[in-house]
Amino acid sequence: MRITERNPDIREETLRVFFAIWPGDVARVQLSGLAEQLRGKSFCSGRKTKTENIHLTLVFVGEVGASKLDALYRVADEIKDSGMSAFDFVVEKIRYWKRNRIVYATTGGIPPELTGLVSTLECALSTAGFVLEQRTYKPHITLMRDALCQTLPELAEPIAWQVREWMLVKSEQTSGGSVYTPIGRWPLGI
Repeated sequence: MRITERNPDIREETLRVFFAIWPGDVARVQLSGLAEQLRGKSFCSGRKTKTENIHLTLVFVGEVGASKLDALYRVADEIKDSGMSAFDFVVEKIRYWKRNRIVYATTGGIPPELTGLVSTLECALSTAGFVLEQRTYKPHITLMRDALCQTLPELAEPIAWQVREWMLVKSEQTSGGSVYTPIGRWPLGI
């Protein structure tokens, strides 16, 4: 028997997704250790980001139907083929967003390649019909959530890594916290 009508009780699976870059292993461990130091030396209280979840978001897409994944992959493939360049990302500062209660690491100067990748992604995603938040991009790596900080130390020395790829990541909430799973990877030109 052929089904000619869609059953309204069956919903399409939705996924929460974002584009991001992940620090290399050494930088990720250094950033995780930095969060641990902030808690251990009583600079801040709060929930430390799991080491495996430390990343730099490029563009948060949000909830999308599984059927939209192909459109996201097409956008990313077109950007990859446009020759975006690899770059180095250097963390130089620790900051605190009191209102959001987030401790984060950031750079002193945004690499132009990062700005280019983010704006190209935002433009291509908007053109493909995705609705994105309209706010100025401020690169940050969340180290702690639900944080309360009295003061923050200066970063003893910069934490750097070579950015050679970017990815599409699925975010899932579990009883153990957020789980981030890469579902697509694209290289940057060297």
